[in-house]
Amino acid sequence: MKTLALLFLSTLTLAGCKKTADPPAQSAAGSATAKPTEPDRIEVFARHLPAAGKEDLASDPVVVHFDKFSVAKARFDPKNLEGGTATLVLDPTSIKTGNEERDADLKTADYIDVAKFSTITVDVANVKKQTDAKYTADATVACHGLTKTYPVTFEVLATTSSSVTIKGEQAFSRLDFGIGIDPATDPTERIAAPLTIQWVLTLKNT
Repeated sequence: MKTLALLFLSTLTLAGCKKTADPPAQSAAGSATAKPTEPDRIEVFARHLPAAGKEDLASDPVVVHFDKFSVAKARFDPKNLEGGTATLVLDPTSIKTGNEERDADLKTADYIDVAKFSTITVDVANVKKQTDAKYTADATVACHGLTKTYPVTFEVLATTSSSVTIKGEQAFSRLDFGIGIDPATDPTERIAAPLTIQWVLTLKNT
């Protein structure tokens, strides 16, 4: 069954693991703030194309959630992230969409092929400050045997003396990684090529 395996990509950008308690968080300006209420997450959102004569897309968007992801390494100054770097690792075997049959389909050779491509990596570099709380960066994603670099933007939610929590969103295409069929060449394809990845991540210096 055609599902949104494409989403696994979400490749895109930054991760954290289960964490112990941090010191009181600070805003980008340096004043003490409460810890952000949103938990760390990496999710990819996909949509269907309407079938001929049918417009019911009530199931959209389909959300592909990564249960497992980690920060392999990170180097940055929490007071100013400019020039910082990070490498993130996502585990596509851990994806969950709320439908076990769809999850299994997404992991097959027709889609993500987790038996052959068991990790997705994201290398973040060229971080530049735009405003007090907003930065841009280059995120190089290696997924499904292909590599692509995206310009991304993220917001700083909180900082400590050794960590930073960021939030962002980035659009991309599943076709960038050779996932699924191009709807332009096959009118029966019901999965739209454009995807959106969203993240809330806490990075710690390693």
